[in-house]
Amino acid sequence: MATTTKSKASGKPPRQNPGPACQQCRIRKLRCDRQSPCAGCVDSGVPCHTDSTPPQRGPKRGHLKVLRSRIAALEQKIGEQDSGPGLFTPAASESQFNPDDNSAQDPITPPHPPSVPDNSPPEGSMLELPVPVQPQLAHYEFVQGQGYLEPTRLPIPSLTRADLDQLFFDRINLFLPIVQQYRYSKRSRALQVSSSHICLQYAMWTLAAALSSQFHHLRDTLYRDTLENLARSPTEDDASCLEHTQAWILVAVYEFMQAPFQRAWISAGRAIRLVQLMRLNEIDKGTDHEMNTEAFIENEEKRRTFWMAFCFDRCSCVLEGLSLTLNEQEISTRLPCSEESFQSGTRVTMPFLSEVLTTTDPTLMSPFAESIIFTTLWGRSFIHQRQSAAENSFSNASRDFCERQIWLDDILNRRIQKLQQDYMAASVKVDAMLLYTSMIAQTTALLLCKTAESIPSSSPSNLDLLSRYQRRGPAAAKEIVRLAQYLPHFSFFKVHPFTPIPLYLCRQFLLVLRSSDDSQAEDLAVVSEALRELKGVNGLCQNRLELDFSNVDMSDLQGSPGTIMEFLENYMAT
Repeated sequence: MATTTKSKASGKPPRQNPGPACQQCRIRKLRCDRQSPCAGCVDSGVPCHTDSTPPQRGPKRGHLKVLRSRIAALEQKIGEQDSGPGLFTPAASESQFNPDDNSAQDPITPPHPPSVPDNSPPEGSMLELPVPVQPQLAHYEFVQGQGYLEPTRLPIPSLTRADLDQLFFDRINLFLPIVQQYRYSKRSRALQVSSSHICLQYAMWTLAAALSSQFHHLRDTLYRDTLENLARSPTEDDASCLEHTQAWILVAVYEFMQAPFQRAWISAGRAIRLVQLMRLNEIDKGTDHEMNTEAFIENEEKRRTFWMAFCFDRCSCVLEGLSLTLNEQEISTRLPCSEESFQSGTRVTMPFLSEVLTTTDPTLMSPFAESIIFTTLWGRSFIHQRQSAAENSFSNASRDFCERQIWLDDILNRRIQKLQQDYMAASVKVDAMLLYTSMIAQTTALLLCKTAESIPSSSPSNLDLLSRYQRRGPAAAKEIVRLAQYLPHFSFFKVHPFTPIPLYLCRQFLLVLRSSDDSQAEDLAVVSEALRELKGVNGLCQNRLELDFSNVDMSDLQGSPGTIMEFLENYMAT
């Protein structure tokens, strides 16, 4: 109106004639001259029609009621599911319904709404929705004949998957280097992901969530989904069997940190049985077939999977006093190469374990390989201890016992000296695997010192040997205490999951020493404090500490209740 008035006042013709444009010009987005028929329709040879009643703006009548009914039906359906607490963070759950979210995820198609009473407010009023129920993670079902799993619930957002993958390789891969990152990423991006690979993914995500404050609330459901996927996924070939074995190893590590030992040992036993079924202890037996990079990476993953199961077997059995499962004499698998060569696919030929232990001139190994060597010596010392206990009834046992003791001690001393020469003291403060390896080396020395108590004192040479171990035991415990003081240099999420084992065994040794020497109280406090600090992330050995406390003979405490409370406070402090 203002434009028309201004045109009349200036004497210029209006820019366009008054009235609505015809339908054809509206559709073709052309300027209409408002004639009947207009020039555009005359030139195109189409009928010209003008609608004098414009369409109503806004949603159609009843559309808001339909949307409210569908929202109410979805909320009712989600609320009726017998599931655990919500898993996603609010930001992650809201992204499922955000039209601006470009993350690669399956669209959500709401079901046809059932008949729900219309309790919605009248049109035009503010719609107040309740807090949305958090959706669960995806469950997968195996499709017969296709070899992959189909999602049956909301999948994990792609950004969450990427974060969990990165967390695994940043934190867990430091002490569980059994997965090659490029090979894993390549399989994860495949159009059809195999069921065994999904099992491995969920196991990796479970550990990543357990060692993360951001995704810590996901760990329990990821753990349950991992077990369900492992239960329904078949192992039909070597590739799927290897990923199953790796998944069970990761599950066992999670259970060692978060569940009772019995459950973790059963899961570790599954992994060990799969290792035996695949004959991973014989990978390098016979002719070398690694002609290309892909074959080298695949075989190196198999080697690392075997050695990780081997270390689990030794650590768990020594801690609980069980018989070892994997026989060292039947190993024909080379030690793992360095992490740089493994991730880059650079082919390296490593020696066998037997060659490393028998050489008089040790060579530099990666921290992972060094941990395998010292874990092997720890297992041998454990077998030596049990064998010496069985030989006590024989007259010729003392000579054989002393020979084995000296032989194991010589190998251990050579490896410890080489480890300390090749890796500077500063390296232990920045490498969690190297710190754990150094602790295991000293724990092996503690076990040999404890076993030396069976040496008969019938000859002067045996007396010299006994006095030597009586000095070495406290020195080894002192070294473990010194190494424990480096733990604050690391994030709790990057400490080796088996670190509580040498700390606990050192604590038991110091408790025995304290009964005759009160000067060990300070070292005992350092180890106990280290175990307490790890409790929030790693529950390994915590139940043993509680058992130690429950085994205290309260009948020895005489006096008032205040005396008993004082004892309890002092005990918890140590």
